Formats: sequence, structure tokens, C-alpha cells
Amino acid sequence: MDTRTLKLPDSFINILIDLPESGMGYQIVKVILRSGVILHRHKVLNSEILMLEENENIHAKDIERIELETN
Repeated sequence: MDTRTLKLPDSFINILIDLPESGMGYQIVKVILRSGVILHRHKVLNSEILMLEENENIHAKDIERIELETN
């Protein structure tokens, strides 16, 4: 399965940078889109690069908010 990346805007980076890491250099997040769709258990590298699945075609403007994923 291929993965793609999306560079997050500074507004999201500034929020994520203050949140704890899930592991060394990454956070596991849920991405809430403006359409109401929620993408669960996505990885963000260094608080700035969102890893997307091959079939996910979203842009930064589609994201309403990003939260740390809780177990």
C-alpha cells in the first residue's frame, strides 16, 4: 500500500508542536475534515507532515481540525 504526504499549514503545526508525541518523531492523530469525514489513526511526522493512504485525496484546506488519537 503506497502512502502520500501532505505538508500541514503553520496553523496546524503550531497546535501539534505543543502536543505530546506518540512515538519518536511522530504523532497518531485523527483528522476531522470540513465535510464531516473523520480520518482515524493517521501519522504526522515532526508535527508537520501528514501521511495519507493512496486512496485519500485531501488538501490542507479540507481539514477543519486535527486532534491526538486516544486509544
